[in-house]
Amino acid sequence: MTNYRLDRQQQNLTAIFDRINWLHQQPDGIIFQQNSGDNCIAIKKIESVLLLLLADRTTLTTNVAQSIFDLNNPLSLIFPYARSMMLALIWQSQPKNIYVIGFGGGSIPRFLHHYFPDAIIECADIDPTVVSAAQKFFGIQLDDRLKVAIQDGREYLADRVATAKYDIIIVDAGFGSGYMPYRLVTQEFYQLCKSRLLNSGVLVVHLFHKQDFNAAAVKTLQSVFAQIYTCNLAEGNSIAIATDAPVLNKDEMFFKAEIIQDFHNLGFSLTAQTLEIKNLAGSAEWSQDWDMLPIFTDEAMPRGYLD
Repeated sequence: MTNYRLDRQQQNLTAIFDRINWLHQQPDGIIFQQNSGDNCIAIKKIESVLLLLLADRTTLTTNVAQSIFDLNNPLSLIFPYARSMMLALIWQSQPKNIYVIGFGGGSIPRFLHHYFPDAIIECADIDPTVVSAAQKFFGIQLDDRLKVAIQDGREYLADRVATAKYDIIIVDAGFGSGYMPYRLVTQEFYQLCKSRLLNSGVLVVHLFHKQDFNAAAVKTLQSVFAQIYTCNLAEGNSIAIATDAPVLNKDEMFFKAEIIQDFHNLGFSLTAQTLEIKNLAGSAEWSQDWDMLPIFTDEAMPRGYLD
């Protein structure tokens, strides 16, 4: 890594610490709360850790932290799923254009912005309060390389001209009850993503906790992309990686991950994450009734999807 690159990254990290230093003086507990649509957005501080919470506006209850931010290690990807999503780098190790659906606390965009200073990261999130909270409390500063549109993520992608191509598309938009918005799991949506990717580009999707519906979403992905790789995590959620690039075996994945890890010093073991990858070819691991699973389409949401 060149000294110039290291200097840029050190300057960026110093700037992040400068933006969040004031938070160390804040008391533990809820330090921000604001209603937004059906949700109440809250920031809770526990010693050096901040939690971004989306609570039901009526009951003010939630069992899910949308983002976790360590004031002492602001680049850390604390959620295991976020580290697994970085496996997309195996297929696109020097991304120039990245699109992220779902901003939240900005953990993944902030990470990519820091470690890939030549990449432009475009994001979309429907909640302006969440984005504002990320800027105030989570060290986010938007610039010409990190951009956020307050818009439905699928609509933003559809509005982009067909010549706008991404190396990586990341879908990380869900609800506290554990499901993806249906319009982000359909065949039509995945076809849209494919049309906005380079030929060797990669789509990575966070599939949350609804295993039966996740299996159908993976089958739907398989109807659009040539190769599907999955990671089922111990926490109950899953990652799907979709690409039309040639198939990679485990040794090739490990070798590429090792090179990326050594070059960027990512702060976690990308090689260890490769141990969780499985190449999907229609799998009983996902469902004993794989052949009976539907392919999701825009035409009809399956019964019980939002339960």
